Amino acid sequence: MSRPALKPVRKDAVHNRAALLEAARAVLSEQGLDAPLDLIAEKAGVGRGTLYRHFADRTELALAVLEADVADLGRRTVEQGDDPAVFFWFVDQLAQDMVRNAGLAGVVRNVRSPDALTPLRQSLMRAGAAPLKRAQAAGLVRGDLRPMDIRLIATLLGAGFQGADAAERQAVSLRTRAIILDGLRPRTEAV
Repeated sequence: MSRPALKPVRKDAVHNRAALLEAARAVLSEQGLDAPLDLIAEKAGVGRGTLYRHFADRTELALAVLEADVADLGRRTVEQGDDPAVFFWFVDQLAQDMVRNAGLAGVVRNVRSPDALTPLRQSLMRAGAAPLKRAQAAGLVRGDLRPMDIRLIATLLGAGFQGADAAERQAVSLRTRAIILDGLRPRTEAV
């Protein structure tokens, strides 16, 4: 039995999705998760129906923004090359993304289905796994770290933002990064 042919994706649908993600990134980072969806649709130049054809609800939209940002971070990390120190660049960029997306942190905390976070988590681990391995091989970071620890690093980087204004988020991020980077470095055993 043959399967029905898939309909080709319309070019305007791809454009609309990209425009919605860009608008959502801007509006949600400025106004947080409670921002009006109508404002996002308007900023993207589409109607509310188009927004809902692409994203069932606010949570799905916010997660799509985060997933797109992590995919972009992965792409930018690859562009940095094979230098073992790229892992530190990756952590720094992840921290900056966390500060920019602080208004979206609540979506991760409030997702009812853990499966909904699986693509985001896997993308994050993929983005940092190769740089982590190179940094370990060069002796720049602890050998016991695993790609799954990148999720923990991301959690720690975003942990102190709740209720903080932009300046405080930046200060907390810088201090958290310093502590995390120190903790990632190899330790010499005391004799």
